[in-house]
Amino acid sequence: MTASHDTTEGPTHPHTHTPTPPVGKAPAAIAFVALFAGVALFSTIEVASKLIGARVHPFQMVFIRFFLTGLTLLALARPALRQRAVRLGPRDYGVLALNGGIGFALALVLFHAAILVFEKAASCAVVFSANPIFVLLLARFVNREPWSAPKWAAMAAGLAGVACFAWESGAFTRQSLTAIGLMLAAALLFALSVCIVRRVIKNYGVFVLTGYSALFGSLMVLPFALLVTARQGVDGLASAWAPTLYVALPGTALAYGLYYFGLGRGTAFQAGMMFFLKPVMASALAVLVLREHINGFMLLGSALIVGGLAITVGGHLLAPRAQGECRECCEKHEKMIR
Repeated sequence: MTASHDTTEGPTHPHTHTPTPPVGKAPAAIAFVALFAGVALFSTIEVASKLIGARVHPFQMVFIRFFLTGLTLLALARPALRQRAVRLGPRDYGVLALNGGIGFALALVLFHAAILVFEKAASCAVVFSANPIFVLLLARFVNREPWSAPKWAAMAAGLAGVACFAWESGAFTRQSLTAIGLMLAAALLFALSVCIVRRVIKNYGVFVLTGYSALFGSLMVLPFALLVTARQGVDGLASAWAPTLYVALPGTALAYGLYYFGLGRGTAFQAGMMFFLKPVMASALAVLVLREHINGFMLLGSALIVGGLAITVGGHLLAPRAQGECRECCEKHEKMIR
């Protein structure tokens, strides 16, 4: 972010750096609560999208979700931007557009396309919860977050839980393989966005980063959404306006705000691991709302997922000094490459 009097080209962020103090137990707990609440809202998306069905095309859904999300969050960010008297430069807009294109336009179009192919809402959440695998791999290089035995143990428990859900999802037909491929691609792109956000969130803040990224992502999708609307009309949108607005506002605007707020105070790995709760929450909602069947494999998977999450969160809260050192290391690296 560039100060208003700075007219130089190149990196648009100040080169002065104030070390971030080590993260204590209270900030770590706040990060956990924010991440949990954000993922809980995210977990309703699959069920709400199943209720909407094919009445709203993925391009239309992504545009509506993130255009409204972008406008809402930027409106909340406006007072802070005025108070800080800063402006964004070309490099800033480039970073925000990159994150919007990867984490919103590409990842979420694939996500909603996969939901239409999957038979069960629970299965959608299961496959998308594989994104922590990609976060673990990418964060090592993007965020300089070291690998460790507890992380691999938590990952193993989470993967075992996901395997239980995948076993419940049914036979591997062409339809199921297509759905899995689409959702895994969405998970990979979303994981990359998580790592990008972790690197730059301290430069912009939650609302500026999420708002501009969502707005840019929605505008990238707009031409395709208009083309689909010209072909299909607006009858589907009109019949599904209520669940569509729910997906756009509480399920997206509020969810991303909480999730990125927690991400800014935690680690990319912790944020990714929190997504292992998605199949648990989404499956419970699918049973309650859509009357989907849940069996012993899904219950065992839920227990394994919660166990993996406990390993991650427990280690994070009990080692605040190590977390502070890791964060300082990341920030020094970021400063060097600017």
